Amino acid sequence: MAKQRFNAKRILLVHAHPDDESLQTAHVMADAVERGAEVFLLTLTRGERGKAKLEELKSLEANRAAMGAFRAGELKNAMAALGVKNFKFAGTRAYLDSGVRIGNLGVPTTPLRLDEMSLAAVSTPVVADDIFQVMKNFKPDAVITYNSKGGWGHPDHKKAHDATAMAMRRYRKQVKGKKPAFWVIAEPGERASVSIGGEKTAALKKAALAAHASQVSIYRDTYSVVDGIEFRFDQLERLRLASPNILPWFKPAVLAFFGLPLGLALGYAGAYVHNIVADNGRSSPLGLYLALGATASITFGLRMLRNSRGALYLLNAGMTIAIWWLSRNPTFGAFIDDNKNGNRYVLFALLICLVAAVFPRIDLAKWRARSNKPHL
Repeated sequence: MAKQRFNAKRILLVHAHPDDESLQTAHVMADAVERGAEVFLLTLTRGERGKAKLEELKSLEANRAAMGAFRAGELKNAMAALGVKNFKFAGTRAYLDSGVRIGNLGVPTTPLRLDEMSLAAVSTPVVADDIFQVMKNFKPDAVITYNSKGGWGHPDHKKAHDATAMAMRRYRKQVKGKKPAFWVIAEPGERASVSIGGEKTAALKKAALAAHASQVSIYRDTYSVVDGIEFRFDQLERLRLASPNILPWFKPAVLAFFGLPLGLALGYAGAYVHNIVADNGRSSPLGLYLALGATASITFGLRMLRNSRGALYLLNAGMTIAIWWLSRNPTFGAFIDDNKNGNRYVLFALLICLVAAVFPRIDLAKWRARSNKPHL
């Protein structure tokens, strides 16, 4: 089999933050410019949550808008070093850097307090539309982004992959002409289709990374983003030819669909415990309180934690089905009796679901900002 080559003439790169392009695809861009290819870089955020390497820039961390503006300037200088003239940030929505935290299982995930305009919080089709519009105007024959895991797992990288894959499928379906190839950045240990780089492009990569001084430490032959971990400038960049995954189209539905079995389970649990009473003179309905408290906690929790009501609607449907069924048929020992506690459980559980479904979205970020505002 002949060795595959990367010789695209019109290349669109989709990255999440300024510096990602130089860290992972500087060789690719420098090589493409040298052989006369057209390169277009689309960066989805301005890296507002970046952590400054240089002590004199630490103050930027307290002002995310200033950090974003500074890193946008760094990106401009990096593109000048690589000879890339076509680059822009996504859309007019100005997506924000989501940031990242390491979860309890050691897996990168979104911060606990996520702004609604953070890239990871925005609906994938919305981001995909911005990418699609760039594709429609630029007409690339190759599109490059992260792999489906988002490289090392940053939520913004995952969003960039999912949105790019969605835009690719839409472009191939709606736009006539040559269909662009879909390339993803191959991580260490992952199979690659091509490797790109050389002595000349290594020097250009060093110059591009030096432009990102707020995020990258530069040494003689190596660079570092995380203290203690260094990489060589002449390390080849690896790409893998891939197919745009269809799963991003279904992911929102899958994420919402969990509400249905959750509602069924919640309705079953409520039916099982609602008749439990305390062993005291008043026979306090502890089971009823527990069932209604769990229903309120889960339904209002979904309303506050998710922008979409889809999962909540499905949970309500599951609860309604479970209550209706268990009012007529004992299932695995659970049954809703036609008595005071049973009638109260049915009435108040369904009322809680209804109120949660129509309850307005609570913007915790705005509440915090308002509470921190000085009073005159």
